[in-house]
Amino acid sequence: MENSSHDAIIVGAGPAGSSAAAILAEYGRRVLVLEREKFPRYHIGESLIPFTYHPLKRLGMIERLKESAFVKKYSVQFISPNGTASQPFYFFNRYDRETIAQTWQVLRSEFDQMLLDNAREKGAEVTEEIRVKELIWEEKRVVGVRTVTKNGDEKEFLAPLTFDATGKEAFAATRNGWRERDPYLNKVAVWTYYTGAIRQEGIDAGATGVAFVPEKGWFWWIPLHDDRLSLGVVAEGKYLSRDGVRDPKSMLEREINNNQWIKDNLAPAKQCGDYFVTNEFTHHSRYCGTDGLVLLG
Repeated sequence: MENSSHDAIIVGAGPAGSSAAAILAEYGRRVLVLEREKFPRYHIGESLIPFTYHPLKRLGMIERLKESAFVKKYSVQFISPNGTASQPFYFFNRYDRETIAQTWQVLRSEFDQMLLDNAREKGAEVTEEIRVKELIWEEKRVVGVRTVTKNGDEKEFLAPLTFDATGKEAFAATRNGWRERDPYLNKVAVWTYYTGAIRQEGIDAGATGVAFVPEKGWFWWIPLHDDRLSLGVVAEGKYLSRDGVRDPKSMLEREINNNQWIKDNLAPAKQCGDYFVTNEFTHHSRYCGTDGLVLLG
């Protein structure tokens, strides 16, 4: 057994895991972060909300974000199926313009790398391309994790506290039988990327668009840097796959024709990259932890 003598093990190096690692390391704790993938890696979830400002400030990230290429976001705009767009809802009409009222549209491969580098700089130890196989229990307490490296070697790490920051995978909640679906949420998301889409001018260039489709669905329209646009539709799976449609590209293109604003603003654009599809992100856990284990995110 490899006893790393860490104070905490964090499983997952996404925003929750990296943030926890940075804060713990800042307080002098010996932190080990275990990440399955090699950063930078692709991830969806690209539009920050205004109230991320204070957590990002606590992490020491605000100046780095200001210096980044990420598109500034000042507002959100809602669009009806017939293409009628609302006035932008500017965050600075209610909140401080210099702080909370301005956030960013981020490319997650770059944003998550920034957060992980920040954790490293504060003293956290990070091991990538290592898969956590199972939790190690002593009686009813979690005391560490059993892992497999990319070379197939098994290693065990022990610590008084393990944090599960595995996001949608919900490593511990799934294996402990704690995870529960929300009966009212059964959505599917389909998305891809474009270049050359029409952008608004000035501070509206980074506005998030929320455009509705007729049957319990909506688009996200997220302007990213380098003239890149993230466009996705969220709706019930039965609706998106109606008439036997199963191909993500066909699903998305059909819905584009159901919102005139999306169709018009996408007209000069060129699709780039893959089409993606995923099921519902929203789940509940009956417990948020147990002795020696805390769920994050």
